[in-house]
Amino acid sequence: MINISEKTQLLINLMDHIPPCAKCGMRWSTGDYECPHCGEDQYEKLYQWAELVIEQLFK
Repeated sequence: MINISEKTQLLINLMDHIPPCAKCGMRWSTGDYECPHCGEDQYEKLYQWAELVIEQLFK
């Protein structure tokens, strides 16, 4: 089992896996659920990313 420090580092590393906006390619920014560039809804992609994080944390 990994400790809290390792889990924190894992989460930081997985932030690179947050997918960019499919419409314009803009990267996600903390607190946004819409692309700040084109307004495309990003909630579903962020949800998928969060599932990935949870899977990795509880392996």
